[in-house]
Amino acid sequence: MIIDTKGKLCPAPLIMTKKGIGTATPGEIIEVITDNATSYGNLINYLAELKITPETQKEGDVYTLTFTKTGNERLTEPAEHYCSTSSPDYVVAIKSDKMGIGDDELGAILLRAFINTLPEAEHLPSAILLYNSGVKIALKGTDTAASLQKLEEKGITIVACGTCLDFFNVKEQLAVGMVGNMYKIVQLLSQTGHVVYP
Repeated sequence: MIIDTKGKLCPAPLIMTKKGIGTATPGEIIEVITDNATSYGNLINYLAELKITPETQKEGDVYTLTFTKTGNERLTEPAEHYCSTSSPDYVVAIKSDKMGIGDDELGAILLRAFINTLPEAEHLPSAILLYNSGVKIALKGTDTAASLQKLEEKGITIVACGTCLDFFNVKEQLAVGMVGNMYKIVQLLSQTGHVVYP
């Protein structure tokens, strides 16, 4: 059995692993795959609690944990309790096409650098919200759209404010992400542990 959790953040890899162990037959080999270092550590801790010592392998950013189901695993405790508290869930809210207050040209350079660097972060956000002129960084022809695409491919939810796209008359130019409304933005902001405003 292969449990592919690439692009997913805690607690999803833990929940998927627990479910996989529960449905596997005794003696079945299970492979859990993740591309997130924090999730890898959480999985190791969870499996240790189940008295499982997996064989581990790393290729690039991808970790593989391989073990055999014994049938003696106790799966009563919620797996999500093993989410690391050192890397809490967070959302990035981008409210402008510039970063900081001061020189606009410098602000645009800084925001591009932030977005283009974010895919390399060890702990990625669960979502990126774009509103007001922040929606402009997701438009066709921008270098930031390519970086946002990389993040979306890693499972990050990207939401662009529909009212804002209409205001700037650029909805047809949106290159990445979904068009969302204020309800969706409020929902994501209120359900996260932390909000980062670059």
